[in-house]
Amino acid sequence: MMQLRPVHMKIAVVGGTGHCGRGFILHWSREHDIIIGSRKAEKAEKYSEEIMGYLGDHGVKAEVAGMDNESAIASSDLVVLAVPYRFVESVTKDLEESYSDQIVISLIVPMSRVEDHFEYTPPPQGSAAVLVKDLLPSTVKNVSAFHTISYTVFQDLDRTLSGDVVICGDDMASKEVVADLVRDIKNLRTLDGGPLKMAAQVEGLTPLLLNISRLNNIKDAGISVIEG
Repeated sequence: MMQLRPVHMKIAVVGGTGHCGRGFILHWSREHDIIIGSRKAEKAEKYSEEIMGYLGDHGVKAEVAGMDNESAIASSDLVVLAVPYRFVESVTKDLEESYSDQIVISLIVPMSRVEDHFEYTPPPQGSAAVLVKDLLPSTVKNVSAFHTISYTVFQDLDRTLSGDVVICGDDMASKEVVADLVRDIKNLRTLDGGPLKMAAQVEGLTPLLLNISRLNNIKDAGISVIEG
């Protein structure tokens, strides 16, 4: 991918008060305006104060706002969908009027626990990313990314995150913006995974990594592609 520096953006992290959303807020707040989205604005506002305190302790001066999901999306240039699969419609179809022409990053993974392991359980569309595309206006630019990193490490600025982030999407310019945001995070490398329909193959790596971690007593598993 070409290296294009994204302009200063307003980034909404929908589900920002959860485990997966925190890392995006921490790592991108140095260069961009971050809006934490939650079903309840009060929860997002309270969490934004906590986040700014954490960032301040790490020498980062940032302004992080908290809003309800609808307002966060409408105010943004780029939206990160950091919610469990069961909430996919509530942050897309149910809030359709809040979307216009934003870039939307889906890191949603449809999976279920079966006995002692996780299985990938995609919708009829083939992947969560394609489902998100079908539920949103056609003017939105859909990108799939961030399925193969350790969110435990990602949400802690005192730890070093490493590995590869595979990006899938049909709009090259949007993929390049997301790729450059990945590069803003030290030691992460971006890899082009092809069109959005390929997201199914990448989403399926998440339950695989969880199974590998549990069965082999490996902590914070991710992926790195090695050239032979």
